[in-house]
Amino acid sequence: MVAIVTVQDMLETLDANPRLLEELRVRILTRELLELPKVVADLSDTVTGLSNVVADLSNVVVGLSASHKELTASHLRLETTLQKFMESTNARFDVIIQDIASMKGRHVEMDLQGKIYGILGNMRLSRARIVRAGYPAVASHKFCDKVFDSFENGVITGEQYRRVMNTDLIAKARRRGFAEAVYIAVEASNRLDRGDSDRADATKRALETVFPQSEVRAMVYGVDISDADRLHAESNGVDVLLER
Repeated sequence: MVAIVTVQDMLETLDANPRLLEELRVRILTRELLELPKVVADLSDTVTGLSNVVADLSNVVVGLSASHKELTASHLRLETTLQKFMESTNARFDVIIQDIASMKGRHVEMDLQGKIYGILGNMRLSRARIVRAGYPAVASHKFCDKVFDSFENGVITGEQYRRVMNTDLIAKARRRGFAEAVYIAVEASNRLDRGDSDRADATKRALETVFPQSEVRAMVYGVDISDADRLHAESNGVDVLLER
């Protein structure tokens, strides 16, 4: 056996006997310290794996963000399309409603022409005839010429002339026992309102100027009218007659 006197002697002996070196390590170092390199290597692998997982998650987040943006854009496009569809549908619906209202109004005007003679008879008026109507169209040339001449001569304004010519129905009759003519200006509508009675009253005032020697009455004829609009009409001297 080699005598170990110096540190150098010990190092040379350990270099020459690897097993002796391993046994010395076990005696000097704890097992935890001996396994530390392996633990560090394993930890390094774990960190690398976690880095890969984080990278994958980052890619997923980026993908989700892109998907969210695309979904948001798609939602906006859908809202825009739906808005345009609703606007188009509402526009078509408004046209349909107006068409229905127009048809109802035409029906009331036709009904009025059929009943006007009975209405005037109940008012004790005779020899009645329609001198102007919008639908179905009726026009007495003598009446229309008289109104137009009054406009040309400045007796009535252009607005009054147009009001008379746009009145739904104007009838001429006579009161029994009197020679003077009686004119009846009627505005007809399915749902009567104060606008109808105001137009009838405006026609009445224009006709009173054109035919100053004649009696002129204003009337509204329709299916329905509110209490407030009826009161408005009657307070202005406009007769209200509802379809039966």
